[in-house]
Amino acid sequence: MIRRAALTMLLGAVVLNGAAQETPSLAKAYEGRLKIGAAIEPSQLTSAEAPLLAAHFNSIVAENVMKPADIQPKEGAYNFAPADKLVAYAQARGMAMRGHTLLWHLRTPAWMWTDKDGKPASRDLVLARLKSHIETVVGRYKGAVYAWDVVNEVIDEKQPNCLRKDKWFAATGEDYIEQAFRYAHAADPKARLYINDYSTEVPAKRQCLERVVKGLLARGVPVHGVGHQMHVSVFGPSTESVDESLTTFARLGLENQVTELDISLYRYQAKSLSDSEEKLLQLQGERYAALMKVFLGHPELRAVTLWGISDSHTWLNHGEYEGRHDSPLLFDRQQKPKPAYTGMLNAAK
Repeated sequence: MIRRAALTMLLGAVVLNGAAQETPSLAKAYEGRLKIGAAIEPSQLTSAEAPLLAAHFNSIVAENVMKPADIQPKEGAYNFAPADKLVAYAQARGMAMRGHTLLWHLRTPAWMWTDKDGKPASRDLVLARLKSHIETVVGRYKGAVYAWDVVNEVIDEKQPNCLRKDKWFAATGEDYIEQAFRYAHAADPKARLYINDYSTEVPAKRQCLERVVKGLLARGVPVHGVGHQMHVSVFGPSTESVDESLTTFARLGLENQVTELDISLYRYQAKSLSDSEEKLLQLQGERYAALMKVFLGHPELRAVTLWGISDSHTWLNHGEYEGRHDSPLLFDRQQKPKPAYTGMLNAAK
C-alpha cells in the first residue's frame, strides 16, 4: 500500500485549505541534482505544514532539538526523544537527514564551563566533555544522519586569528575546532562533516573562513565541506558574490551546501517594509530563482536546505524581530505557494 504522503508526492499535488492545488513537487523537480531540505521542529510533523513537507522536500534538519543545550541540557542527561522523532520520520520516508549542530557558542549548556566545585573547567575537562557529547550524539545517529554541521558560527573576521572570542576559545584556544571534527569522524567515519557559518559571501568573512579551513586541511583534519547559511534578503547579497564564495571552497576540493536559506522582505534590521508587500514578494520570487541557478552551476553543491517550510513558522518573526511580519519562505501563512515557490520551481526547468 502506498502511504498517503507518498501518493501525494507522486501526484505532484498537495491539499491546501481543503482544496487540491497543482503544486509540482520541488524535490521531484530537482531530483538527481539537489536535495531540497527543510529545517523543522517535531511539532511540524503533524501541523498544517506536514503535507508540504511530505510533498516538496526530501531532506530535513532539526531546527533546534539537536543543538547541544537542547539535546544534553544536564551533563550526562540526554533528551533524545525529539531528535529521535525527526530521524524516524526521515527514515520512514526515505528522506536524507542532516545534523545541526554539534557545537555552537549560543546553545552551549552552562555546565560545560564549570567543574564539580563550581570553578572554571580546565581545558582538558572541556575537551573531554566535548568528546563525550560528540561521541554520544553522532554515535546514536550513525548511519542515519548523513552530514553534520560540526561547528557553527566560529568565524569572526574582526579578530586577527579569524576566530570568535567566545568561551570555547577562552577555554581551549583554537584546538576545539580541530578536535570536534576528529571526534565526529571517529564516531561516524562515513558522515560528511561541515563547518557552517553566515555571511560567507562577504569578502572579509570569506577570506577568514578560507584561512581557517586551509589550516584545518593542512593538519589533516577531516573537514569535508562548508555550509553557507544564506539568511539573505530581496536586496542582497549579489548572486556574483555568492558564486565567488562557492567557487572559493570548491577550489579547495570541498563540498558546498546551502544550509539555512530564507529570503527576507526587509532591509537589514528595518522595522517596516520599503515597498508594497506585493512588489517585494515578486522580487523575492526572482531572488529565489536567481540563487537557485547559481547553486545549480556548482556540481559540488548537492543540497539546499530552507530554514523552515512556510511563513507560519520562521525565526525572522521572533526575538529581535518581534512585531515584524516577515515572509521569507516558499509558502505563505495559509500554506499556499508564493512567487518564491514559483521562482524556485522555474529555476529547475
